[in-house]
Amino acid sequence: MAARVSGYEALLQDLGDRVCVADQAKIQRALDRENQDGYSGQDDSSTAASSHRKATRDGSEALESGTERQVAGGKGSTESLDYIEEDLNRSAASRATGFMGKNSEINWLEQLRRRTEHSGDGEDGTDGSQMTFGSGLDGFPESLGKGSESIHAVSESTYHCDDISLVIQDHVEAYQLPPRDVADVLLSCYLESVHPAFPILGKTTFMKQYQAFYNHPTLQTGPLWLAILNLVFAIAARYSRLVRIEWTTSPDDEHTYFSRARLLGLGTDALWMHGELQRIQVTGLTSFYLMATNQINRAYAMSGIAVRQGLTLGLNLRNQDPKLADSSKEIRYRVWWAIAITERTLSVMTGRPPSFVRSDCSAPLPVPLEEESFMFPKDMYETPAVNMLRRVSTGESRSTERSWSTKSSVSSSHRSPSESSTLKLPGVPTEAVDVAPNSGLFFLYIAKLSILTDEILQQLYRPPVVNQSWANVQSVVSRCQHRIERWHAALPAVFDFTKSQRDREFSRSRMCLGFSYYSTVMIINRPCLCKMERKIPNETERGRSTDRAHANSCVFAARSVIDLLPDQPNTAGMYQVTPWWNMVHHLMQAVTILMLELSLGATHCADTVPEILQAAQKAVGWLQSMAPEDMAAARAWRLSSELLRKVAPRVGGRIDEGLRWPGPLDQAMPMEDLLLGPTRQDHSFSSSYYPAASATGDFTGYPTVTTWEPLMFTSYDNYLDGHDPSAG
Repeated sequence: MAARVSGYEALLQDLGDRVCVADQAKIQRALDRENQDGYSGQDDSSTAASSHRKATRDGSEALESGTERQVAGGKGSTESLDYIEEDLNRSAASRATGFMGKNSEINWLEQLRRRTEHSGDGEDGTDGSQMTFGSGLDGFPESLGKGSESIHAVSESTYHCDDISLVIQDHVEAYQLPPRDVADVLLSCYLESVHPAFPILGKTTFMKQYQAFYNHPTLQTGPLWLAILNLVFAIAARYSRLVRIEWTTSPDDEHTYFSRARLLGLGTDALWMHGELQRIQVTGLTSFYLMATNQINRAYAMSGIAVRQGLTLGLNLRNQDPKLADSSKEIRYRVWWAIAITERTLSVMTGRPPSFVRSDCSAPLPVPLEEESFMFPKDMYETPAVNMLRRVSTGESRSTERSWSTKSSVSSSHRSPSESSTLKLPGVPTEAVDVAPNSGLFFLYIAKLSILTDEILQQLYRPPVVNQSWANVQSVVSRCQHRIERWHAALPAVFDFTKSQRDREFSRSRMCLGFSYYSTVMIINRPCLCKMERKIPNETERGRSTDRAHANSCVFAARSVIDLLPDQPNTAGMYQVTPWWNMVHHLMQAVTILMLELSLGATHCADTVPEILQAAQKAVGWLQSMAPEDMAAARAWRLSSELLRKVAPRVGGRIDEGLRWPGPLDQAMPMEDLLLGPTRQDHSFSSSYYPAASATGDFTGYPTVTTWEPLMFTSYDNYLDGHDPSAG
């Protein structure tokens, strides 16, 4: 009986963290009555602090004032509901930046800027007074709208480049294309560095079309396909500049290719055209290009158009058309997942909601196979593994986003990274399927992580949070942390970014997964990164311990992001093995978390202050090294170096003068001045990084010798030629 009662109590307590405040009180009263009758199966000492009550004169009970169960969930670092404190339509700069929500590092930077302008007696410059349920109008701070002089324009805290006009060359020849040798290298750059994480193109079909187009110059093709090709060239041209390819034939710059794509597929009539697959690919690639150039506001707008067009064609739904080949269905699923992941990534960066919700989607997760393995004729498409995967794709298993689960064997430390992963397909009455590591398997885990991140944002950063108590928020944070840890535990060994790896083939895959994982961990634990004792003066010891643990997890994740990079900046090498399209975002997200902790006097991590300072300066050093080739990195360097200079003294530290912004802090330095800044050691060497058969099988005209900086390896990938330092 006692065991049964204990189980019921545990269930009620779990439900209590998911319901409204009124229902929480009812559940707690029921549990208290059971405790008084002596039927509780719990340890009284573990629940006494959180369930202590006092009787009122009419005999009813009320929660003790000031505990985590009474204080509103908005008392965490995320505060209350999203709101705006300025007219975002008042200037070109504010319109270019737009609204930045609570989970965006731009919002965190704004909070940090405010904090550095006050004495620090209270959180974010306030007096630290307690806010309970009902204080403030509809969950907003009561001070909102009182004309505080400390309010900054959000455009002052952004490092993005939306205020810079797009370079559009109106006089380009839309149908002009680069020479074949240049085109081959650009296409190979794209397929190597972007396509595995963003498979918006059907690679096999596109490569056949590309070969036919260049082999037969008189071949007529539509403007949308040419727009796609030019967007691929634009993205690849930006990447090739970042990694410093030496060209035997000088290519056009990225702006020329983007201008051609705009004329071909993004003209004034494009918004009035009905959705079609190629048009979705054009808008999706445009959004990716804008994200890679840190035009985040524009990228968010274009991503929304791509998603809307995808919804119009039903790409978000399972396709059961018997006339459509299974391979074509899978390609369309991948197109959907590519634009959906981009939309969710931009939601993380901007703090804005995505333009679709998960409940509207029934499209299966991408199958964990290389595209080439399911694009063969039917008689070559009958292996047992592919057959079972095809049954899932055609709907026989009726499973969608939960179709895949990895067995524990994939995370064994004794397993070779090249060994296959074991996947169990629900609804398929056969043995588990062994899948060798490949780009399709990597994309599957990226897709699953994007789903998890979106759910976390919905639970922790959306309006319903204001109706919960802080105890509820703590419970949600703990559950989300457990879920992200389960995702990591299920990773195949070859993709585990926390362990030493001999493998180089999946270096970028590991880094992409690692940066995305730590980003999500920071978002999960960010609400606890504040001085809760000022906001909840009577918080229980259990609650305080929970707050400290999650704040530590947030700071540790930020340090882990920076630990993925070598101590000495090598930008060309870094771009070759990382998600180069949003590296400034990842670094700024991490260094902002570290500076927030320093601004609090390292309250949660007093024992690791030297490590936090070192990591923060390392991140600023990386931004400094990236600045000559990236205006967003230059702006991020300016912001972070100045803020770090202000917060470091709060823990007895100081920033290295060599990392200081060398110009006026109220304006960005011209790019030509940045190029005259600190020089970097050149580690270039000659090699053929892209083999001739890497993309199409018969590439010709490659530069015979290409100058590259060495591949950048992390502390987990720093040994070559099969030598494992752990082996002695």
